[in-house]
Amino acid sequence: MRALILNGSARPIGSTGNIVGDIIEELEKGGVETLHVPLYEYHFTPCNACRTCEMRGDGMCADVTDGTNEILDVMRQADLIILAAPGYAGGAPGVMKLFLEKAAFVLSKGDRGLHGKYGAVISVAEHDGADATYNELVYWMLHSEMLVIGSCPLTSFKTGFDDYRKDVFGMKGLKNLISHILEIADKE
Repeated sequence: MRALILNGSARPIGSTGNIVGDIIEELEKGGVETLHVPLYEYHFTPCNACRTCEMRGDGMCADVTDGTNEILDVMRQADLIILAAPGYAGGAPGVMKLFLEKAAFVLSKGDRGLHGKYGAVISVAEHDGADATYNELVYWMLHSEMLVIGSCPLTSFKTGFDDYRKDVFGMKGLKNLISHILEIADKE
């Protein structure tokens, strides 16, 4: 199984990034090949609704300057896509929203490239916003026709900087999510 983790945090080292590091470590121990793409390294431009992707139907964005198409290609090659993001003002950070907006349009009007792929979500917020971010990202996956892997409790962390391991429910959810992913990987 190949997993792609898209990290929407602006901080390379912080709760979201550290949780992503933990996920990579556990998945690779279980034999899952992982790739981490920190979206903050890109400068995505907003979708301008040119509809070129719809007219061409090739699953590619007309804007070839910001890395969207390269990431979409990697997403198509992955079996599992994990979206990890902190909650900013009740939702995912702008960089993730910009990318996901373009990706959703290109994919829904083009090749439906994520249809049937597995997806999972990690969200983190010190106060309000983790659950709203989680729901926003799950909705995007469902809109992209993905099969969302859940856990109980949800992998929606309520924590400050690098205190995520103290969130008992978040950690239990993460352990369960990793277990579910590894079960699926064993069946693939």
